[in-house]
Amino acid sequence: MNFVFPFFLFALFALAIPIIIHLFYFRKYKKVYFSDIRFLKQVQEEKSTIDKLKKRLILATRLLALLFLILAFAQPFIGSNKNKLNQGTSAVCVYVDNSYSMGLKKGGEQVLSIAKIKAKEIANAFNTGDKFSLLTNDLEGTHQRWMQKQDFLDAIDKIELSPNIKTIDEISKKEATLFQSLNAKNKLGFFISDFQKNMISKSEDTTFIAHFLNIQSETEKNLFVDTCWFEQPLFTINTNNKLLVRIKNAGNTAAEKVRISVKINGVVKAIDDVSIAPENSITDSFNITATQAGWQKAEITFNDYPITFDDHFYFAYKVAQNEKVLSIDDAETPNNIASIFTNDVHFSFDKINKGQLDYSSFKNYSLIILNQLTDISSGIASSLKEYIDNGGNIYIIPSVNADINSYNSFLSNNNAGSFGALLVKNGEVTKINLQEELFKSVFNNLPKNVETPKIKKLYPILSNTNNNEREILSTNIGSPLVTKFDAGNGFIYVQAVPLSADFSDIQANAIFAPMVYNSAVYKKNKQALYYTIGKDNLIELKNSNTNGESVYKLSNGKNEFIPENRSVGNSVLLRVNNTLESDGHYSINSNNNELGIAAFNFDRTESNLKFASKDEIATTFNKKNQLILDNTKANLSAEVKQIKDGVLLWKICVILSLLFLLIEILLIRFWK
Repeated sequence: MNFVFPFFLFALFALAIPIIIHLFYFRKYKKVYFSDIRFLKQVQEEKSTIDKLKKRLILATRLLALLFLILAFAQPFIGSNKNKLNQGTSAVCVYVDNSYSMGLKKGGEQVLSIAKIKAKEIANAFNTGDKFSLLTNDLEGTHQRWMQKQDFLDAIDKIELSPNIKTIDEISKKEATLFQSLNAKNKLGFFISDFQKNMISKSEDTTFIAHFLNIQSETEKNLFVDTCWFEQPLFTINTNNKLLVRIKNAGNTAAEKVRISVKINGVVKAIDDVSIAPENSITDSFNITATQAGWQKAEITFNDYPITFDDHFYFAYKVAQNEKVLSIDDAETPNNIASIFTNDVHFSFDKINKGQLDYSSFKNYSLIILNQLTDISSGIASSLKEYIDNGGNIYIIPSVNADINSYNSFLSNNNAGSFGALLVKNGEVTKINLQEELFKSVFNNLPKNVETPKIKKLYPILSNTNNNEREILSTNIGSPLVTKFDAGNGFIYVQAVPLSADFSDIQANAIFAPMVYNSAVYKKNKQALYYTIGKDNLIELKNSNTNGESVYKLSNGKNEFIPENRSVGNSVLLRVNNTLESDGHYSINSNNNELGIAAFNFDRTESNLKFASKDEIATTFNKKNQLILDNTKANLSAEVKQIKDGVLLWKICVILSLLFLLIEILLIRFWK
């Protein structure tokens, strides 16, 4: 037992006063003479025993009444074994989880509404002079400050559901920072959430007392689109492409015949009915045909009551008339590359002699092939470096009589290794790097007896010191046949042999054509189909504006904002993180010119409705300064008061003091 005001216990010395009065009773006696006192003595002796008992009982009631009165002023309490009461003001920081999962129902009422009521009950357990702060997943500046009790209660009413997600550890660090800014003796943090498993993370902070209140919803199923992708990375007009969609059922009941629709520019293009077992997923496919060029706004929709925030999945892609490939040749270079691209509707192929180049046109090409040039001039090298820095890809095929020094000068300037002296040695390709995008959709599984290129002689590809190299085709003679280097904002593919039978048979091998073809398809910074709200998203687009004062805007027709941006050559980098309030398609504009379309979706981690159990929460938050609140209490204020102040006994002491005074009065009045 502890006391709020222990110095009042010195008043216990006052208990000696009734005892002294009882022992030294200074009443004066008066003599009365009787002729015979024999019968009087007998009466007095009998009455004296009863009188002594009465006086001692009265003394006891007075002592007990005085004792409990003194204890009432000292305010005894039974403190919590994890908490210690400190006198003075309290700093109370309350986190209310307002993620979308808090929009579910419990007992017919929204979980977020219940959480807001509990937050108010917590506040009502404290005094008016205490300080309060409110945190949500939005981490709004208006909340991250200390406020009076009434302002805090008003702020709770304004909390709304948000797509943002935060872990307990992130919120705990924010609370600790707030407590550091205020000099208060009592620092109490409260976490009100449904405690989805994705947000559970241990908090090691011991600078404040943390309390955890679990409010979970009642839900049986939830469908959501996890991701989507196209089977082929290129899209051109009037060509068919397969859209693959992965759909998950996060609930504990089966989803039967749910209709999935795919809309392109607001028009339904494909429909399918799916059934998914509990806690399972399927990958559905839809055939999509592009009928017009430019950016396409696509959407996957279905109805899944009662959880509806993830019933729409947005993505965007661009349909090009065709991609352009440039082959830079010498006058005597044979036409052995054109056949890879000329019969493909996706590509427009240009072959130009190195003496007739228009360097300003490089930016229009997805891939530039240096097709067996005798040397790489300084003018070509300079323009190609700018092209690489702006995101272009280069495929280098050396000449039979290559000037290795000019090649190595270009490669060195782009941090892409170098060629060694001609090596005459027989060998073959022993490994094909199937992890590279170049072989995506080329091989599902590599056949055991696949015919690989044979080598007679080659220019060895020497590695550089940086880790930006990946071997595409490895050989058994100590040098790769084809290597890929990260350079600038693009890739440089280096082939160790010219297209001559005297060097190798790579040009006749089945692997050569798709490898060169895909080097034009896959780019380093190709815009993603979709982005996730709340993540740190970097969008790269071609930028035709050379004015450094250009303003870039994202707009969905209702809201418009200016993202952080940085221009790099012919590209602009836009950084989008927590600035979006709604999902959907956003047009990217600059100086009234549309540069592209970006699709944003809410984070799907909220869709996976896996909640931590009571035991898991207790196991995770088991530090000395961490307490689990009882979510079954009708009024949380009383529990918080008891945790904060302990079990207060002063009221019981007052009642007992009055009770013993009443007993004393009854003894005096009715005991004759």
